[in-house]
Amino acid sequence: MSDAETSAPVVENDDPIICQIDGEKCHAIHIYIKKKHPDWTIERYKREFPEAPLLSEKAKRRVAESRAQQAAMAEATGVKSARVSRQAIFHEVFELGNAKAALSSVGKPIAIEVFDEHPESLKEFMPEIDRNYVFNIDLTRKVLMGMRLNKPTYLFGFHGTGKTTVFEQVCARTGRPFIRVQHTGNTEESHVLGQYVVRSKMVSHEVMGPDGSRQTIETPMSVTEFQLGPLPLAMLEGAVYCADEYDFAMPQVVALYQPVLEGKALIIKDAPPEFRMIKPHPQFRMVATGNTNGTGDETGLYQGTLIQNAANFSRFPITEEVHYMEPKIEEAVISSQTGIDRADAAKFVKVAKEVREQFRDGKISMTVSPRELINAAANGLVLGCNWAEGLRLAFTNRCPRVDKKVIEEFAQRIFG
Repeated sequence: MSDAETSAPVVENDDPIICQIDGEKCHAIHIYIKKKHPDWTIERYKREFPEAPLLSEKAKRRVAESRAQQAAMAEATGVKSARVSRQAIFHEVFELGNAKAALSSVGKPIAIEVFDEHPESLKEFMPEIDRNYVFNIDLTRKVLMGMRLNKPTYLFGFHGTGKTTVFEQVCARTGRPFIRVQHTGNTEESHVLGQYVVRSKMVSHEVMGPDGSRQTIETPMSVTEFQLGPLPLAMLEGAVYCADEYDFAMPQVVALYQPVLEGKALIIKDAPPEFRMIKPHPQFRMVATGNTNGTGDETGLYQGTLIQNAANFSRFPITEEVHYMEPKIEEAVISSQTGIDRADAAKFVKVAKEVREQFRDGKISMTVSPRELINAAANGLVLGCNWAEGLRLAFTNRCPRVDKKVIEEFAQRIFG
């Protein structure tokens, strides 16, 4: 073979292909028929002309170049590929037995998405399964709907109703990493997005040794680098990001979440180029909790919550108020979490019912949560089944004097 033959340039084929419908030339069938034959679909074309090409060689090269560019951009911005999931049955994963509410409207099992494998960087964010946790089936289905459809979900309600815990336990059961970030009035953008930090780094350099030879040594050196915050970390790695106590933060701070709530990329203005644009991982989800629905505290119980921007809250496609549990469920929760008898757990629930009714009617200023009932039962168990004293330590000692007297009368009547 001659040098001329080996060095000859490769001639690329730029010829178009023929559309089998009308005999016209084009480079991409799906684009051509969309413009010229809108009554046709690409599926119909493939059925009618199974041997006909769909792309010219020129179009194939452009598609390959575009995919290569997208892959390079994804690598530069840290976007990772979707993790493999499997289908599982809702009532089996959540151990709901034969509950009718755990089935579809036609009585069939509901399939959900479960993840089994996770990168090493996310294992510390995997929540543990609480086998004693009792799921509210209707609420759990709404949370799973948000996860499946990638719709940001906001849960609000009284303290201790299990808003954050339901997100955490849904993630634990379905194998989703869970990053929970507490919001306060002092929360700043940098706490969520990230910031520049100074750290010590060992740097290698050469020095002349005593014998005149060159030697490599390491010395510490201070360097400035950008440390990603929890939100971009969750977006890059594909975790569930829980903005806890959302309504405690300043409205101008939570405004940073708006593009993320819309499913778009996050722009970190002060970050270096490689972190300037953070695109969401396919498995990234955002959820949030609060004591109010963003319109302010109507009870006087939640000092520090702020009236939020309505435009921000409108970006949550799913908003649900979480109420206290049904009595039977609350009894089961108290009993399973503390180990006390179901009959004694029922007494705590009766006290709670009285307190909540008085609070609802405006006769007392405090209400009691399942969390406080669990603490009261655990205290009482340690104190030799002194349930009234357990309740005093866990709840009534924090009430105003008038409320305390009323609640202790309830407890005395029910506990005996």
